[in-house]
Amino acid sequence: MLSPSTTRADRFTKRRLYQEFRVPVYWVIDAEARAVEVWTPDATFPTVERERLLWHPDGAPDALTIDLTDLLTPR
Repeated sequence: MLSPSTTRADRFTKRRLYQEFRVPVYWVIDAEARAVEVWTPDATFPTVERERLLWHPDGAPDALTIDLTDLLTPR
């Protein structure tokens, strides 16, 4: 869950800074909503992922796939 004390910083302040510095991907994980916001440098709005994240950094031979259904399921 996003902490109420850092939600604004994570979704706005940090995100805008990362976009300004052209960080390729910034994830905001909201465990309570069981979703991940995926931000890229030119995005006005995030892509929201609920099933899986796919990350393929430059130079990596294969992509990393993270299954969110398992990861964000309450225990």
